[in-house]
Amino acid sequence: MKKLSVFVSLLFFSGLVKAQTDEVYLTSGDTLIGKIDILLPADYYEEIMVKTGNEKRRIKSFQMLGFKAGDNVYKIIKFGNKYRIMEELVSGYLGLYRFRTDNNYDFGSRFLYKVTNEGMEVPNITFKKAVANFVSECPSVQAEVKNKTYKVSNIEEMIRAFNNCINEKPLVIAEVKEKEKQVVKASKELELIKTIAKKLESESISEELSTLLSDLEAKISKGENVPGYLTGALEENTKEFNSVNKEVKKLLDLLE
Repeated sequence: MKKLSVFVSLLFFSGLVKAQTDEVYLTSGDTLIGKIDILLPADYYEEIMVKTGNEKRRIKSFQMLGFKAGDNVYKIIKFGNKYRIMEELVSGYLGLYRFRTDNNYDFGSRFLYKVTNEGMEVPNITFKKAVANFVSECPSVQAEVKNKTYKVSNIEEMIRAFNNCINEKPLVIAEVKEKEKQVVKASKELELIKTIAKKLESESISEELSTLLSDLEAKISKGENVPGYLTGALEENTKEFNSVNKEVKKLLDLLE
């Protein structure tokens, strides 16, 4: 009877571990382990709920790089007015993803995305023209899009051909790696963010504000545009900290 009890306990523990093997990769570099629920998207962000034991935590899309839920892999990609949760269908230099539109729960639209941060929604009507231009790095693949060898129906085959073509061009890969090693350039915006972070070291700030500052710094360093919802979040989350009000106002003015 004792052996049976131990066996049942082991089965329960095994099931518990299995249920909590989802992983969230935060922009801070940390990884969270738990059970992930993907929530309905909002107008300016998407989010997930991570359950660990009896604790629940909401993580917004701009706080993550991506996550793994069950057998599915998700990447956070900026498209339109927000960072979206996109399900990975095909990985590689050029990847294929599914995402949600019009605040729907269903991942019903498809998205092409390169490691160079270039992306586009997969069109139906203008597929030949739009996609041919998007895959111009490989003239052979581009030609087969134009002559309709590759269409919406066999887009995954086109992606594999494109990635094989890119892999045969070391120079292109070298250029991509060089972009990933971009040197951070000093700017007034970066100096202000560093000043704000320094002044807030002695304050009890939320993890969301800490992540927000890191995300702003990363975007400005890469020369990316800072979306309005991020500047709005910064203004809202720093209202109570009088020590940085002056710097926050300057930063917001520069980012307008």
